[in-house]
Amino acid sequence: MPDLADPLVLPSGLRLPNRLVKAAMTENLADARNQPTTAHERLYRRWAAGGSGLLVTGNLMVDRRFLERSRNIVADAHLDVARLAAVRRAATGVPVLAQLSHPGRQTNRFVSREPVAPSDGGAVAMMGLFRRPRALSAAEVDDVVRGFGAAAARCEEAGLDGVQVHAAHGYLLAQFLSPHVNRRTDRWGGDVAGRAAALLGAVRAVRERTGAGFTVAVKLNSSDFRHGGFTEDDAEQVVRLLVQEGVDLVEVSGGTYENPALFGVGVEAAAAATTVKEAYFAAFAARARAAAPGVPIMLTGGIRTRAAMQALLDSGAVDLVGLGRPLAIDPELPGKLLAGDPGAELPAYRLPTVAGVAGESEWYETQLRRIGAGRDVHPGLSAVRAASGFVTGEAVRGLRERRRRLALAATAGPPAGGAASDL
Repeated sequence: MPDLADPLVLPSGLRLPNRLVKAAMTENLADARNQPTTAHERLYRRWAAGGSGLLVTGNLMVDRRFLERSRNIVADAHLDVARLAAVRRAATGVPVLAQLSHPGRQTNRFVSREPVAPSDGGAVAMMGLFRRPRALSAAEVDDVVRGFGAAAARCEEAGLDGVQVHAAHGYLLAQFLSPHVNRRTDRWGGDVAGRAAALLGAVRAVRERTGAGFTVAVKLNSSDFRHGGFTEDDAEQVVRLLVQEGVDLVEVSGGTYENPALFGVGVEAAAAATTVKEAYFAAFAARARAAAPGVPIMLTGGIRTRAAMQALLDSGAVDLVGLGRPLAIDPELPGKLLAGDPGAELPAYRLPTVAGVAGESEWYETQLRRIGAGRDVHPGLSAVRAASGFVTGEAVRGLRERRRRLALAATAGPPAGGAASDL
């Protein structure tokens, strides 16, 4: 069985020096024009030195009209490729994939006046932060798909080793997969194959716009963890479809903003039923392995101890272990784990429930900002203060900069169809 320190070669030919991956976390460190910054460079330099075998960036948006957070990097026609290349160079010696994403209805009211979704429907139920979305037209869906390919081409130009197409955590491609959100009757809806058409189209667009050896990964929910949503049976079918598309890596995760299994909410029973108790989605990883025997499987979510990480590799269901929030607290954790440091195992931080999911996310994001500023992390940071920072920060930045994004989108031409005034 492989050890955590063993290398892995992806089907694309990309060689990973070990089995630990820095999973995607939203950095929210871009400048007011949504360009990469020196804070990104400091952050990725620190992570690269920390010992991970692969770094996956936080959300790079494919359309600046629809952001997940106000200071996402946007990989559209206005992307400063040279600045993204500087971030890549800062991560010396470690492969880097850019996570490409479109938030769909999960864009907060401060950064977008009119969110979009596969179908008309209710707003994301979370503290009143989200507006009711409108349905994308068929032509707009085509343009969203093309936007993933165009963004991937810019990432390749910047020297990144590949991209991860984000189809998890309730973002737009995951919304298409979910029958709870996607009630379309055209070619973008219906059965699993129809609901997966946007994701498969995005993968094909990336392949068409990039060269041989460019890695194409996908992040996929095991489930939405809600009645009437995307199920593990659906997910297994999608994995088989992704294998047919020749993807190089599948990362397994789960949940949405409304059902945040990615933070461990509501998945304790499922995790307890597996041999690796702390891995939220281990059971589905085994199903994904059976459905994709030739494609590496990466598992992210709740994994905190070296023993659990090695047990996942020993099970044969998992090839790579993804670590997110632990690396916001200890960027050097992978190196310590690989060295067998007995003090390297991190407990999960349990923040006060009053902070909510937004506050928990902001708490870890604040740690990333500190690292990006060249400062030490602050584990004693108030969760309530972080929660208030999320609302006030997004409100001030999002509302102030929305008009500027509108002007830039208009000069580039709307990459997701429709009028730029839809912002």
